[in-house]
Amino acid sequence: MAKKNITNNTNNLPEQEFNFIVSDVRIPRMVPLQTLADESGISYKALWQMCKQNKIVHIKSGNKFLVNVDKFIEFLNTGETEVEGNDGDNTA
Repeated sequence: MAKKNITNNTNNLPEQEFNFIVSDVRIPRMVPLQTLADESGISYKALWQMCKQNKIVHIKSGNKFLVNVDKFIEFLNTGETEVEGNDGDNTA
């Protein structure tokens, strides 16, 4: 059986270009609900309900909700989530 020559595509990039790509990535700060409750003063239960209603940007890891802090601050300042659904209220 012949051995396949498998190469990683990142090995073909010049080092300077690879560092440029990695430095452009901004990882969001994700915190558990209890940490966010402690830092914000909003109750754990209220934050949990916001996650269940998809009002705040979060991910669920196992049974733990992790909230994007930057998006949460934006939500507090504007009262809106980034992606708004149509709630059917079209009053003008």
